[in-house]
Amino acid sequence: MTQLPDSVREVLANCAIDDEPYGLNIVLVGGPGDFPDAARFRNTNPADEKVKIPHRSGYEHFERTTEHYHLDDECQGLVFRWTTRTRIAE
Repeated sequence: MTQLPDSVREVLANCAIDDEPYGLNIVLVGGPGDFPDAARFRNTNPADEKVKIPHRSGYEHFERTTEHYHLDDECQGLVFRWTTRTRIAE
């Protein structure tokens, strides 16, 4: 296992996480081309490893990665990548 310097661990630990129950900013990457850009940026619980978003009579599934996204060299949150689509059961 690779040991990270304390300074890097501190930055990652504080990256876009606050004390609110849904305090983790995430961006959803991948998925169908018609998935709305406005739906790609959201908040979730810091403990969530997966999110399921309703879209076109189904759900788009995204999983947490170790990637972060930045704006003006400041960390804005974590990247969740698309993994699969499921249909809504009738």
